[in-house]
Amino acid sequence: MRPLAKAAALMPPVAFRYDPGVLVSAIVRYLPALATGGTNAMKLTGPFSKILDGAVTDPFIINWMNLLSFLLSGLPANGTIAAEVAFMFNEWYRPDCQLDFPLGGSQAMVQALIRGLEKFGGRLLLNSHVEQITLDSSGKATGVRLCGGGFIKARKAVVSNASVWDTVKLLPNQHSAVQAAVARFGKEAQHTPACPSFMHLHVGFDATGLPDDLELHHIIVNDWSKGVDAEQNVVLVSIPSVKDPSMAPPGKHCLHAYLPATEPYHLWQGLDCRSPEHLRLKEERSAVLWDGVAKIIPDIRRRAEVSCVGTPLTHERFLRRARGSYGPAIKAGEAMFPG
Repeated sequence: MRPLAKAAALMPPVAFRYDPGVLVSAIVRYLPALATGGTNAMKLTGPFSKILDGAVTDPFIINWMNLLSFLLSGLPANGTIAAEVAFMFNEWYRPDCQLDFPLGGSQAMVQALIRGLEKFGGRLLLNSHVEQITLDSSGKATGVRLCGGGFIKARKAVVSNASVWDTVKLLPNQHSAVQAAVARFGKEAQHTPACPSFMHLHVGFDATGLPDDLELHHIIVNDWSKGVDAEQNVVLVSIPSVKDPSMAPPGKHCLHAYLPATEPYHLWQGLDCRSPEHLRLKEERSAVLWDGVAKIIPDIRRRAEVSCVGTPLTHERFLRRARGSYGPAIKAGEAMFPG
């Protein structure tokens, strides 16, 4: 991995592509770096599994590589671009490398991003859902219309951070000049495979008697033979208050356990969130999360003082994600993101 990791560090992972666009994104722009990296750089444009095939035979290491790939991209090694994995290996195995955790949790990260945005003249608008991306007669995006009637004019372009399926819904097609383009983009989106959704478990619990060396991050794989992307097979657990006591009251801890993009949406589709059926399904489908946490803290249910379960419907509603999906399941070497 060292030669590949070195090659990946010579240019941004986003520059690696398998289509002819790699001529512009990587070869032309980073030609000196490619010359230094030699043939290793070109190996990074395909799936990571091609590098593993024949070179790694130990079953556990193969499983571990698949798990790392899955946690990076939402796909096992046969769907994750090799550049992404090699770049992360280069980061993980630097001298004195350590895994950082933001003091203040995810909220601190959000605040840091806002400070950076405002530092360079940006502005963040809350409660400002976009109703439509406006286009001129040539198809150029001119701004966004907000729910409630507001309008923001674009100086240069509109950048959508919504999923490809949600972005299509925001595009108008009243102009004949752009109808074909919008329809084509919509068709591409329709045929784009989607990752499944998530299950979440948030727990505030009594920390009395727990060991002082309780770890922050945990990964539970219930059955390696099923594959890391199998339904309800991998559980991730974080206990941020072990590193940052301000995340919980004195004598308490908080944790987040989740299924990483393996929860099917169809099980939840059409359910009323206030219905008994929905409540029963939440209890049933969150059991694997409680069981995963119990491998770390056996009496977690007794210790729990407050708990909340999130489902694909939670993702769909509060994150405004189509079908609560993690995002497109684009396999390296097989397809490109639409647009």
